[in-house]
Amino acid sequence: MYRRIKNHLRMNVASLGLASRVVASFILVFGLMGSVGLYLMKRSLLPTFETIDRKAAYDAAKRVLSGIDEQLVSLSVLNHDWAYWDEMYEHLLKPNQKFQVSNIGPAAMATSNLNAVMLMNLKGEVIGFGARALSNERTPQMRDILGILLGRWQGEAQHIPVTKCGLSWVLERPASICWTGVVHSDGSHPPSGTVVMVRELEPDSLKNIAANAGIDFKLDALGEVKGRSSEKESSLQMAKFQYLPALELTLISQDTVIDIQSALPGLNGRSFARVDMRIERQWMVQAEKLLTDMMMQWAVVAFVSGFMLISVIQRWLVRPVARLRTDLASLGESKRWDSVLKYDRPDEIGELTKGINALLLVLHEQVRKLESASRTDALTGIANRRKLDERMTLELSRLARHAVPLSLLLIDVDHFKRYNDTYGHPEGDAALRKVAAVLASCSRQQDLAARFGGEEFAVLLPNTDESGARSVAEKIMQGMSALNIPHAQSPTSPRLSVSIGGTTWSEIQSGGAETLISQADKALYVAKRDGRMRASFYNG
Repeated sequence: MYRRIKNHLRMNVASLGLASRVVASFILVFGLMGSVGLYLMKRSLLPTFETIDRKAAYDAAKRVLSGIDEQLVSLSVLNHDWAYWDEMYEHLLKPNQKFQVSNIGPAAMATSNLNAVMLMNLKGEVIGFGARALSNERTPQMRDILGILLGRWQGEAQHIPVTKCGLSWVLERPASICWTGVVHSDGSHPPSGTVVMVRELEPDSLKNIAANAGIDFKLDALGEVKGRSSEKESSLQMAKFQYLPALELTLISQDTVIDIQSALPGLNGRSFARVDMRIERQWMVQAEKLLTDMMMQWAVVAFVSGFMLISVIQRWLVRPVARLRTDLASLGESKRWDSVLKYDRPDEIGELTKGINALLLVLHEQVRKLESASRTDALTGIANRRKLDERMTLELSRLARHAVPLSLLLIDVDHFKRYNDTYGHPEGDAALRKVAAVLASCSRQQDLAARFGGEEFAVLLPNTDESGARSVAEKIMQGMSALNIPHAQSPTSPRLSVSIGGTTWSEIQSGGAETLISQADKALYVAKRDGRMRASFYNG
């Protein structure tokens, strides 16, 4: 049977003319060459896009974990401020009912962003406790907070003036917990007790983190990282954050998505929760589509070019493909996505190069957008806290060298929680975008308007003295008035208003950015205390 088929093929080939034999041989050889070329391209492209997808997954996970760490940082700043509050120091030594009601009473807790505040004296006695309901409508009790902390405090002193923070579940809700030993602001007295603060990682806060990170995620209370043996699994090490330690990321690659998991440690040293994240594999999908398109083009080229001489094909196709493959491999190694492959040809190689250049252009643009998104607030479109911190470090360095004035304004939307409760979160988001637009319009090119967090904003004013900063604050107040956004539940104004706290440095001071922010925050506190809808400046 085999001999019969072989003899039949030999007779059919022998009956073909020389030209047909050349064409048939060329099609066969060219088809084989095309297959080899595509295989080599696949080996060059797919690992590159796999690396890009993994980098995008790593960066997205880093933004999520950084957002969770920033929740701890925000609470630690507030906890630290309370711990160095002289009135708090005196209260722990000699409890004052008026002070307690004013600061952690039901009315005070209802308007704060904290879910629990606990005050303990040096004897370990709780002399003050205030709480606000969590998002599940359950209100923490003193025993709930003590039950979490006593195990953590076992064998260590909690009354030291160092802020410590961690994550824990409080009544089935994730929360940040910070505590600091309370000392006199001048540091000349021993601690008088400890102040503990609890703030829930509210659903809206988690949504904001997801929006800023550009990736969906959820917290699993079980906390165990579970791989799937059927998919491609790998691990990456995440660098240490301010409060979160160095974490291990588990990446589970599937056809169109990458699942990312990481275990967050809790206060007690055991696993607090597992962060489950998922990101689409944009570049791998495009690469596979590109390879499929390339295979089709190669097939067409093989049949159309079969009538050309082998020497011409060798010159105009095989060599350029080898050169293109080499350039792609070099591009994959250098990671220079802004490069352009220069093959100005009116044939399939030229079209292929245009497709790759178009893909490189998309890749370059997406990398640029990712870099921009990491420093831009997703909701308002202005700079985020990370960009503000970077710029503040730069301006303080410039101030240390040249001694030109530097001013900072902190802006807080008055009674914004009531606004959200009355008009809903979509309207609240729209209001924040309008406030951000006012700040941007009142800023010069060298100024930086940024979202500080929640309903708080900041404007950094380089080369601006206090008079200039007051002028900008007045422009902001006028801009808010011009917006004329109704706020029926505001006890301050029938329109949405802001309070502004500012500070100006003519020379560098100790403490750097932390001190600059602290002074502006203290001025903001005075503006709120004096009735809101006004600006106040730090006077030492």
